[in-house]
Amino acid sequence: MPGLKMNLNCPRRLAIYAVFDVLDTMGAEYARSMTGDIQAKVNVLGKTSGYAFSVTEQSRDTSILHVAIPHPAEDLTEEGKQLALQYLMDSILYHMDQALFPEQSR
Repeated sequence: MPGLKMNLNCPRRLAIYAVFDVLDTMGAEYARSMTGDIQAKVNVLGKTSGYAFSVTEQSRDTSILHVAIPHPAEDLTEEGKQLALQYLMDSILYHMDQALFPEQSR
């Protein structure tokens, strides 16, 4: 299953809020699973796929964001999967930058 992960200099809770904010902005359908992952159907690049998001706490102020695509759209190519994952990761990171450092985004 294709996926990406990124080390973050923020608490787990803040990263989870950023994931939900981005999913809401994109009009995604989502639910939390028993393992704590966020399962979502998101339209990226004109194709709706099933994605999984999770955030692992490293310390009080650091975490790791994981984004995977366990249920890709049937006609989504490998390149399309990587582009969609990168787009979602970048969207979450951009949102976090805006929330954490709004004075630098002007």
